[in-house]
Amino acid sequence: MYADAPTDAPMRPILHALNFITSRDPQMNMTFRATPRLRPFIAAGLMSALMLIAACASTPPAPESALDAAKVAISNAERADANRYAGAELGEARQKLALADSAVREESMMLAEQLAQESRVQAELASARTAAAKAAAVNKEMERDADALTEEMQRAGEPR
Repeated sequence: MYADAPTDAPMRPILHALNFITSRDPQMNMTFRATPRLRPFIAAGLMSALMLIAACASTPPAPESALDAAKVAISNAERADANRYAGAELGEARQKLALADSAVREESMMLAEQLAQESRVQAELASARTAAAKAAAVNKEMERDADALTEEMQRAGEPR
């Protein structure tokens, strides 16, 4: 049946399917019959088209969990008053979140997830720096209070 075709066994089912598809109705005059030399190229073209369709159909889903985590981290940083103590980090977190949202709209899901994670990290950094600045302020206030108490105790111990 395939005397003129190359003898590679893996191609036989595909060639048989092509022959069946292209010559189903012997009554029709417009039936296309692939010559034995063209069959491997047609089969390769069909396989390439199927692989391309499969690759395009497998777009990864949007990184909703990473985006939500970034939004929560930014919200937490804002509640902790990070605008005052770590405005640069919080601004960078917001910028990266906006870039992640635009990457989702462009269907670049891997980039969107990476940007969302970077946004979350920047927001957490802003929260940590805010907490450190607040702790330093409290520490400084406690030192002033301790100095005032020490001074008061020294005055009280002195005879008048």
